[in-house]
Amino acid sequence: MINKIYVAPMVGRTDKYFRALVRSITSDFYLYTEMITCDAFLRTDKVNCELHDYEKGTIIQLAGSDPEKFLKCSKIIESSDYSEININIGCPSNRVIKGSFGACLIKNPSIVAECIDAIKSEFTRTISIKTRLGLGYEENLDPIVDFISKTSESGCKKFIIHARNAILSGLSPKKNRAIPNLRYDDALILKKNFPSLEFIINGGINNLDMVKSNINRFDGMMIGRKIYSDPMFLLDLDQLMNKTTNIISRRQVIEKYIMICNDYDINNNSKYLLLRHLYGLYYGTRSSKIWKKFLNNLIITKNDIENLLTFPENIYVEEIKNYG
Repeated sequence: MINKIYVAPMVGRTDKYFRALVRSITSDFYLYTEMITCDAFLRTDKVNCELHDYEKGTIIQLAGSDPEKFLKCSKIIESSDYSEININIGCPSNRVIKGSFGACLIKNPSIVAECIDAIKSEFTRTISIKTRLGLGYEENLDPIVDFISKTSESGCKKFIIHARNAILSGLSPKKNRAIPNLRYDDALILKKNFPSLEFIINGGINNLDMVKSNINRFDGMMIGRKIYSDPMFLLDLDQLMNKTTNIISRRQVIEKYIMICNDYDINNNSKYLLLRHLYGLYYGTRSSKIWKKFLNNLIITKNDIENLLTFPENIYVEEIKNYG
């Protein structure tokens, strides 16, 4: 199978424990870190470079606009097990203007090109960009075409396109994921305009039918919120992409998750950090509410995470929901 599925970077969500959960369900699909600014990375480089064996090859997403800081980050990352550096040019938060990173840089491709040059001087693996189709409400592709043209000339050959514009004033990041029009056809125009580049589609993918109808139109698909809210959707994706009928039970997922987490120094972490990503494990089933209550009780007690396995056995035999 050619791996074409990417688990999207999500601030406050795609930490090492969420990546552990993903790997407890499937060994395929690309993993991302959360977005981290270059300044934050340089303050905590050792912490951010440590990858567990199961997550080697993870893609790190950096945000910033200072080529010198990108150079310093890249020098550290080069000696790590990250497979790729992704530059965030898509974050729609209004704070990105003050911080000079994220979607506001769509209108400054020359600055981003300088950052790519800096990364290339220290990092020998893949460089990619995650961006949106444009800024504001005007659906004009000229600015993003210019952006892709200039940044690809500097050496970026891989673009993850969230197929919406970014509205930097008046809309929260949450509303930016819903209100701007979803424009897959415009993203496809970019792919056709730049046939030598790689384009991954992102945005609004929330069921298997959307994956089936678009996976071969692009070089890959990036999925975030759907996977986070319903982790077992990964199994449906795995079956689709690998053309298999392999089944893994939720109990098996939990057993593997415990095994991975026990390799960390979990005594220094709160139960909430360890368990918060598991709330969606029974999404869409009649066991969802009782599972969430079970997790809440486990978080506030002093019991260790092995107690996850005390969840009633009769619930584990419930069939896994299929979306296809």
